Amino acid sequence: MIAFSMSVPKLSARSSRRRKRHVKQDSEIVLICNPRAGGRWKELAGILDSEEAGHVRRIVTDSVDDIALALSNLGREAKLLCIYGGDGTIQRVLDRLSHEHGDVQLALLGGGTMNVTSRWCGFSTNPGRNFRYVVRAFVSGELLSRELPVMKVQTGDVAHHGFTFGMGPIVRLLDAYERGRKGKLAAVGMAVQAVAAAWTRWPQSFQSLLAEMEADVELDGERLAYHEFSAVFANVTGQINPGIEPFVGQRARESFHCVAYAVGAREMTLLLPMLARGRLPLDVDLSGLLSRSSRMPKLQSDARYVNRTAKTLKVTTAEDLYTVDGELLPVEGQEISVELGPMLRLATGPLVGWKMAAEAVKPGG
Repeated sequence: MIAFSMSVPKLSARSSRRRKRHVKQDSEIVLICNPRAGGRWKELAGILDSEEAGHVRRIVTDSVDDIALALSNLGREAKLLCIYGGDGTIQRVLDRLSHEHGDVQLALLGGGTMNVTSRWCGFSTNPGRNFRYVVRAFVSGELLSRELPVMKVQTGDVAHHGFTFGMGPIVRLLDAYERGRKGKLAAVGMAVQAVAAAWTRWPQSFQSLLAEMEADVELDGERLAYHEFSAVFANVTGQINPGIEPFVGQRARESFHCVAYAVGAREMTLLLPMLARGRLPLDVDLSGLLSRSSRMPKLQSDARYVNRTAKTLKVTTAEDLYTVDGELLPVEGQEISVELGPMLRLATGPLVGWKMAAEAVKPGG
């Protein structure tokens, strides 16, 4: 059951004396802001002007490239880091926090173009309301959190950390979108053209974008039997985008979800609504009927759709780009390895579902 109440915790005088924690202003709660995230300046201004902002130390960056330097001044007393920005901003923060401040609790407020992980944590589409909820719940000692590992994606001497890794045609399409016009209409237009190109071969310029990725893929040291893929993804949350939960089975603490689809663009577009919900196509063995035996047709998952958990993933390919949480990154050499990285504590919001709530713990619990 999902609680839809978005009320911000309020403290009566009695409960404030009983449960309110001592917060050192400008030390324990830190707010890092990327003003360019999603172009939502008005919402950021509402956060900075709020009463709750008086409890926090603010770090405002000019761009995502400044985040690493900003976090170097976070301080040892920081207990809660509130992040205003989208998945790209969060990914830059994770890269830095993987080396320092691993015990800091993170609150993903949203505010960017892509806010997938923030929604998964149970926060609303309103970053200001999320901020007020988090600060008041932290001060009252009622803020819940959930432990979650991030993935470490290594290529050459470069390592990045995040919740989702991906390679293949969809990453090429994302790159083409980033190089062109932005916005919802542009994104929908590109999706329509991609589907049309898969079935009609027009526009011709999309053929190279939709071609299967040639690669060798290994899961836990076992090489897959196929060498051409339409998608290779790894993930720790079970969700790539809102409504897109393509993984089957439950992830153990020491593993991550992984899919590798060795099919063409046409088949992918045809089955995408089903694949997005974790429903895999079946491969029907009719040999029993054809031989006139009494055996019934055998139903099994199509082996071209690998969907399982793993502890390690290795991709060897000539592709130029991969993505971590929507950030497009260059491949160094021809090999990318994925494994679990450090464990994080993520604050959960008031829209958190019952599954997450069952695993949530209070700080120190």
